[in-house]
Amino acid sequence: GGMGLDGTESKIAYILVAIGLVLMGIGAKHMKSALMVLAFSVFMMFPAMEVNAQSEQILSDEIIGYCDEIGERYCIAPELLMAIAERESTGNPLAVNGGCIGLLQISERWHLDRMERLGVDDLFDPYSNILVGADYLMELAEKHGDVALVLSIYHGESKAFENHKNGVISGYAKGILERSEELERE
Repeated sequence: GGMGLDGTESKIAYILVAIGLVLMGIGAKHMKSALMVLAFSVFMMFPAMEVNAQSEQILSDEIIGYCDEIGERYCIAPELLMAIAERESTGNPLAVNGGCIGLLQISERWHLDRMERLGVDDLFDPYSNILVGADYLMELAEKHGDVALVLSIYHGESKAFENHKNGVISGYAKGILERSEELERE
């Protein structure tokens, strides 16, 4: 009973008040930013109505640029590098997980020779990290050919070869390949 508003009604009331404020002459000059604030507050109030996550840009423009440049250098689809960076570190160059570092989660102890050959001394540096990852992927591709197998080995899966022999694609490889295709379409 009473005049208390339940959750939904108070949200609707809030939106109506916000719309009222926008229309009440914040002035055309500020209309765009006011509408953006309004859109943002509506978005914040209805987290269930999330925007399709795939359309969000997870990686910075800088990182996408590095993926393009290094991908071209190694003849690797830049979208594949982007998909791995999204999956491994959510685009965070400072990500650390166990002994794995940076965007593509490179394990320094396994790649010291590679790092030296490439002149890399800092795996937290986005460019250097992608460079080492791409170099490793290229080596695996030259050795094994099949991209799903390459991704499984990159991911450190103990059953990579067994799965490949049995025609099984790991969840990791499947996810990377699907996301890579999605990025190519965008």
